[in-house]
Amino acid sequence: MRREFVLGLVFAVCVVPVAAQERAIVAQPKVDASGANFDGVLRQALGALARAGSYTVDVESTWGATADERGPKGGSHYRLASQGGRYRVEVQSLESRTPDLISVHDGAQVTTFYPARKLYSQHAADSPQALLEANKMLALNLQGSALDILLQRDVSRFVHAQATGLKDHGEAMLAGKKTRHFELLWAGAKVELYFAAEGEPLLLQFTRTTGVPVGVNQHYEMVCTAKFQWRLGEAPRESDFAIALPADAHRVNEIYEALSGRQAATPASTPLPKLTLSKLDGSDVELAAVADKKATVLIFWATWCAASVEDFPAVQKLVADYKDRGVAFYAINVGESPGEVRRFTAKTPLVSAVLLDPRSQTSSALQICELPAVAIIAPDNTIRAVLHGSAKALQGDLTAQLERLLANPAGATARRPADSSGRQK
Repeated sequence: MRREFVLGLVFAVCVVPVAAQERAIVAQPKVDASGANFDGVLRQALGALARAGSYTVDVESTWGATADERGPKGGSHYRLASQGGRYRVEVQSLESRTPDLISVHDGAQVTTFYPARKLYSQHAADSPQALLEANKMLALNLQGSALDILLQRDVSRFVHAQATGLKDHGEAMLAGKKTRHFELLWAGAKVELYFAAEGEPLLLQFTRTTGVPVGVNQHYEMVCTAKFQWRLGEAPRESDFAIALPADAHRVNEIYEALSGRQAATPASTPLPKLTLSKLDGSDVELAAVADKKATVLIFWATWCAASVEDFPAVQKLVADYKDRGVAFYAINVGESPGEVRRFTAKTPLVSAVLLDPRSQTSSALQICELPAVAIIAPDNTIRAVLHGSAKALQGDLTAQLERLLANPAGATARRPADSSGRQK
């Protein structure tokens, strides 16, 4: 997977969790003056889109840590073209030349295509699987763009179900334009919305601020800002409502589930591929089971991923305990530069040896598409297990796996990694 798309995907998974769809929707919410003003603006905005009949919106979304200008940052470009219930959505990292994810509703079915793995899902438009909440791959990648809200069947009810603590800050100037500024809480994050105050009251900017814990009583703020360019009445081309799938594309029920191994076979019990990573000093290392160890554990993490750093003290203790029992650990950073990782580890030293996977080649080879994640490598250099989940859940799963592994005889000694065909060198 490309680095920037992985960042977009993992950032969405880790920092902005999907709000539970089972949350009760209040039929008659209590609305104060701020709520009434917001409802009025939202109603006018949705009315403008309905009257236009068709539209295209481009969204530039960037994110970064507020405390350190040199800290983690990234961004994506989104495009939504809509006409008569049909739509085309493209998600593309800022440094990519082609879309990283495409989803099309052609009136009869919804097709989502992930080019990097040539995976696609396809469902009848009136089926439950075609709903955005069932298309986890698309839903996760649209978070931070606000386009996930526009693709809801009932936008107004969806917003009322998710938003709390609404504040009306009145008029504000934004990039030389007069806007209506609102603030609210959405899935635990502070969200600021800026609607045009002149002409059609369309959304011009969406800003989400989330606290990211990095240790005991330590955290920094991650800010995601999305800016919108609307073209009302622009009719999409008929070709926009089609996807040219390659002949070797593989159909799955849901792309995210397939990538995370919940639908497809996991790499467990297969030889660890030949992988080369970098150390913080710039030198390369060939990844393999550590000789004379009973197991080697790969911990995949990133500084911008709250879920992978939120329980560092407990993770550090687990690592220290098992190191004394013959287990080797590597903390593999996904998608960041050596400088970014050095700055983080200077403040939060890690017990594990740190390796860098800046282009996500290692995580991709092990079918890891969300953080945190852990891979357990047996002494014979085969993949024992690949685990996903929250930090606390992973600690429990990892402990259980290691206890079972340590209870058995040491077995084979470490052997050289396999090449790309699976043959031993």
